[in-house]
Amino acid sequence: MQNFFWQNPTAILFGQDTVKELANYLKADNVKGVLLVYGGKGTFKSGAYAQATEMLTKMGIKFSEVNDIKPNPKIDKVREGIARVKAGGIDSIMPIGGGSAFDTAKAIAVGSCYDGDVWDFFDKSATPTKALPIYGILTASAAASEANKIAVISNPDKGAKTSITTDLIYPKVSVIDPTFQITLPEKQTIYGGVDIIAHILERVLDGDEGSELIDDQCYMLIRTMMRVLPDLLENPKDYDLRAEYALAGMMAHNGFLSVGRATRGDFSSHRLGHSLSLLFGVPHGASLSVVMPAWARYCYEDNPVPFARLAENVFDIYDGSDEEKALDAIEALEDFFKDVKSPTTLRELGIKEDDIENIAANASKGQTFGVLKALAPEDVLEIYRLAY
Repeated sequence: MQNFFWQNPTAILFGQDTVKELANYLKADNVKGVLLVYGGKGTFKSGAYAQATEMLTKMGIKFSEVNDIKPNPKIDKVREGIARVKAGGIDSIMPIGGGSAFDTAKAIAVGSCYDGDVWDFFDKSATPTKALPIYGILTASAAASEANKIAVISNPDKGAKTSITTDLIYPKVSVIDPTFQITLPEKQTIYGGVDIIAHILERVLDGDEGSELIDDQCYMLIRTMMRVLPDLLENPKDYDLRAEYALAGMMAHNGFLSVGRATRGDFSSHRLGHSLSLLFGVPHGASLSVVMPAWARYCYEDNPVPFARLAENVFDIYDGSDEEKALDAIEALEDFFKDVKSPTTLRELGIKEDDIENIAANASKGQTFGVLKALAPEDVLEIYRLAY
């Protein structure tokens, strides 16, 4: 296990009717004006918008809005939000939604305290030094943006979907009320669940063999999600299932599963998936259920041990060599994705074989990346071909 420093400053208000508790934090921080950041109909259907605006109105806190935030959020909405803040009267940001709303809010929070263009932070030509505080209300679990220091934004003009990571964008407080997720469309529950599982897998499949304690937490969370997700599809209004799903989602990517590891994890699958979302509008979770098994098949022969341990600890597969168990685990993972109706091939996404070279070029950008296995541009191309 490696030395580490870790802290997560986000206060979590978890459970039913916890929005009203957010008022205590807003009052203590003397909040005067809030920018609400949210998507569309789902925000109203969940009841979260009504509860948030009722609370703000009762407190006499003025609010403005940036809405219509789409999945795979784009830089134009970030710039719109920054303009609203700079027009005056806003001292805090309040996302109401899932990862897209939270990531947009985080980018607005840092961009509002910067004289240049916010994309400078994403292309790494500038480093954020200040941010407005974020008080969030989660309505869709997946990204754990409600409890981490990451924001992912797309810029179609630059052909890029990339992230910033800074302590400045940890939400100050996040409300996780599982009842807000009862009204989610089935596909969003599926793809959110896949994203949660992927965040965990990207730790245990990084090749680090000195973090067994953390790996054991990861295996437990994966098994939990593989139990909860199918049950939720049968019983979408079950509060306890929604609560387990939401808590697992937060735990999967709030930073704790990276402590003691040589690296944060191997997020190659996320990078491969981002190009599908950027170029073809593929839902993030759907991109991961396609590329992750293909990435695993490409990597396991040179590095069978982490996959073999996954076989034993998640799928109860004990027979055979490490290589055989590894392949069995990959097949079991792919079968799970199929069982919960998430795609596992590029063909299912409507992507043509002729598109693969362009996708690979976008993902690799001529660079080598990866932790378990270093992926050169030609490796990336082969992974997409395996996914076809």
